[in-house]
Amino acid sequence: MKLKFLKTLLASSALLLAGVASPAFAQQGVTAQEITIGALGPLTGSTAFIGAPSRDGMQMAVDTINKRGGINGRKLKLVFEHAFSPAESVAAAKKLVEQDKVFALVLASGSTGAAAAADYVRSAGVPTYNLFGSTPVIREPFAANVFHGAVASTEVTAGALVAQLARAGEKKPQRVGVLVGSYAYPQANLAVLKPLLEKQGVALTLETFDQNAKDFTAQLVNLSRNKVDAVVVLGSFTEAGFAIKQAPQVGLMNVRWVLDGSAVNNAIIPIIGNADGIRGYYNAPYYPGQNAKPMEDFEALWKTTYGTPPQGRPNLFDIVGYGSTFVLAQAIQAAGNDLTWKGLIGKWDTLKGAAPSKMGGFDVIYPETFTPKDHQGNKLLGATEVVKNKWVVVK
Repeated sequence: MKLKFLKTLLASSALLLAGVASPAFAQQGVTAQEITIGALGPLTGSTAFIGAPSRDGMQMAVDTINKRGGINGRKLKLVFEHAFSPAESVAAAKKLVEQDKVFALVLASGSTGAAAAADYVRSAGVPTYNLFGSTPVIREPFAANVFHGAVASTEVTAGALVAQLARAGEKKPQRVGVLVGSYAYPQANLAVLKPLLEKQGVALTLETFDQNAKDFTAQLVNLSRNKVDAVVVLGSFTEAGFAIKQAPQVGLMNVRWVLDGSAVNNAIIPIIGNADGIRGYYNAPYYPGQNAKPMEDFEALWKTTYGTPPQGRPNLFDIVGYGSTFVLAQAIQAAGNDLTWKGLIGKWDTLKGAAPSKMGGFDVIYPETFTPKDHQGNKLLGATEVVKNKWVVVK
């Protein structure tokens, strides 16, 4: 009897401890006064133009929310971890979740970092907001704890690229060249873009380049030989800039250039010179410097916070980092005072029309809506073009 009683007591104690431990873990990063949000992205290296602006935009939003009293009486705290390579991205995610004990995790990296961290965040179960990773690896298989923000899936972005090749009333190009980076995001975009163009009967010439390439002579010569009348560049603004600048030197002229979202950046203008007519798409309703009140208010706040901006700042990643933090904050607010991972995910699942203005911010991103079966918050893109040597959202 004593042995049986002891076993029963031990079993009951184990269940009790499990019941205590689980909520404590689920509520990590939450105190009576503070909610800690972790984020990772590249602060140095060739893709620092993603991570550093994301951090700055997020901090601006955090400051605005905290000045208004925080979320249900708690202030937000942002912990941002540098992560450039795939290995650094996994290590940063683990550190933020297991050592810093953040309540929610933001992947403010490009597709490479998001893809690397995908398996870990799924297995950890931490509520995760993927801001910029379009690669299918972070999106498939579907994970209940992973949500996606302003940057849409490759199905949406590839469709936008095709639409920019020929707008309403324009003649469709018959021969299209695709300059594509060998790394994760360009390849993910290509996997969807290629069959779309082939379905339209377009003759394709594909040319690949390595990340951070500066010499595109061989690729451009082949595009010229194939007499392409339009070129899609899947790569960064520096890569696209050097390719466009070098094109006339090999006889590739009078072609329509269409760039993916990562190349739509005013920093490309000094590389090219006169860039008028170049097209692309944008993941926000306004481009920095565009005459629109939300953007003007946002830029004024940026300058007040950080001073005179360097060339190319603020950029898309400042904008999305800022806007997405408000979306996350609204999900946390909806989850109430008794914060748990399960509770946050449940409220995030039903978030509709989340926008910065609902928490005192400026609406420089499209409103985001989620469902339990669809975690892509935004599916809208703006058509962009260089007009008078500045990018603008034209539609």
